[in-house]
Amino acid sequence: MITDDLSNRRILILKSDQAPNILLSRLQKKCNKLIYVPIVKTLPNFRSSKVTQKFNRIDSYTLVIFISPNAVRYTFQFLDDQRMALPDHIEYFAVGLTSANLLSSRVNNVNYPKVNFSSEGLLELARFRDVINDRILIFRGGEGSNLLRESLVSQKAEVDYCDIYERQIDRDKLIEAKNNLKCCDCLIVYSAQVLDALGQLINIDNSRNWTELTLLVPSERLASVAMGLGYKTIKIAKNSSAECMEIALNDIFS
Repeated sequence: MITDDLSNRRILILKSDQAPNILLSRLQKKCNKLIYVPIVKTLPNFRSSKVTQKFNRIDSYTLVIFISPNAVRYTFQFLDDQRMALPDHIEYFAVGLTSANLLSSRVNNVNYPKVNFSSEGLLELARFRDVINDRILIFRGGEGSNLLRESLVSQKAEVDYCDIYERQIDRDKLIEAKNNLKCCDCLIVYSAQVLDALGQLINIDNSRNWTELTLLVPSERLASVAMGLGYKTIKIAKNSSAECMEIALNDIFS
């Protein structure tokens, strides 16, 4: 449970314009100075011939992985437009609980890491310890999941990407985010793309004491990226779920 310690904290959340944000809705009831900037625009990539080719050959895959809820939503939209369905014989995996719940509305055999909602967590599942000769398709938003692919390929699996949607940084929102970042107490970020777009903290404001800012992220990998960009105080949540992010935020100001 979030305490009143958050009521007057300046908290900035940077996320996609499409993804419903349960954490945001929770914090809006608790924080008087909460700012949400939808810095990432998501767009369907249905016209890509590579996307169409992947769907035409989807029966040939043994495992399919969905990196995000948007990957599931846009896949469903494409399937509906083409009057197609996901094959029953494939093993389906999702990186997080939200993606798994969405996927379960159409297929029965959905698995996901129960604790660590990340590529690393997915690779810890028993199924991914033996993927020799498996053909694996990863639905994603145009970038990321390289660690996942490299690990699977090293185990002699054949891995393809289906970039079902695109993630673009909204330049106007980026300016807004940087301006708000100069005076906030806590920044919440979910992707390396957003951190990279913000760039080095010293270039945003070279007069601020950036140790006063706490960055909240859902993974060690993002924390590592952040350290290279000048973030000094970093809190890592157990995973990216609203509950775990909320608990971590509470810990910061308790």
